[in-house]
Amino acid sequence: MAILVHLPSFMAGPITAALQRTAPDIPVWNGREAAPPEAVEAIIAWGLKPGVLPTYPNLRLVCAATAGVDKLLAAPDLPEGMPVTRIVDPGQQTGIAHYVLATALRHARGLGTYAEQQRRGEWKRHPGRDLSRCRVGVLGLGEIGSAVARMFAAIGYPVAGWSRSGKGIPGVTDYTGDEGFAAMLSKSDILVCALPLTSQTNGLLNRQTLSLLPAGAFFINVGRGEHLVEADLIALIDAGHLAGAALDVFAKEPPAADDPIWNHPRIEATPHIAADPSYELVAQQCVENLRRARDGRELLNQVDRNAGY
Repeated sequence: MAILVHLPSFMAGPITAALQRTAPDIPVWNGREAAPPEAVEAIIAWGLKPGVLPTYPNLRLVCAATAGVDKLLAAPDLPEGMPVTRIVDPGQQTGIAHYVLATALRHARGLGTYAEQQRRGEWKRHPGRDLSRCRVGVLGLGEIGSAVARMFAAIGYPVAGWSRSGKGIPGVTDYTGDEGFAAMLSKSDILVCALPLTSQTNGLLNRQTLSLLPAGAFFINVGRGEHLVEADLIALIDAGHLAGAALDVFAKEPPAADDPIWNHPRIEATPHIAADPSYELVAQQCVENLRRARDGRELLNQVDRNAGY
């Protein structure tokens, strides 16, 4: 019995090697072609196309290679009782928080404006922005959102977070529910999306909701591209209501060649690089969960399929 690595090539090789180092006694296959279907007990994947899962009659476990599991849960033939696990990686959480902090500080300090001036050979100073006018709102206070919120609070920013039940993080104001969502957006000069993608959060950030942000607000997305209606964001930036955005995730990756984000002067686009999980940790958590599944023990980081994360 063995593990199948069913991932894009840039992740598949390193994770396969990490699995072989972690558990040399467990066969591992990189790609479906070489894997005997009856031998596969666990699959590590990002997403699964229809028809993949029914191929493996002895499958015990589906392991996400990252914290996000939306594409796995969307598989139409995922058996009802099949456990799905996600990766919890404190290093990745910190890395994403660093990305968010870097893009937020670049905006708050006006570094993009000064870079434009440099290219024009222009020496001009602008008034600094007081921290009271850099209120940060974080959508989603799971492991990643909580790391983001704590990092901003640690350097003195006023921080609020929106979640299902409130987290009680020191220095972070809690908002919950629909009323809390609207209230937090209305007070967020920098809005960060770190939500999981579910049926409730798909398309949540659109013209109506983003219009609740104060004039001149800045948006950062490290959740999923599907949270955002990109055309609505661009329209609000072009209309002058929003100052700009930093996007690391997109509904289509990579975006189409004619997508306006490629050349928009007020949008910073990066190719889903905020932070990758540790491949060693991916391997360790998958192997541990496979052993637990074999023994009938409780799994680590098992996804609540009803909640979507």
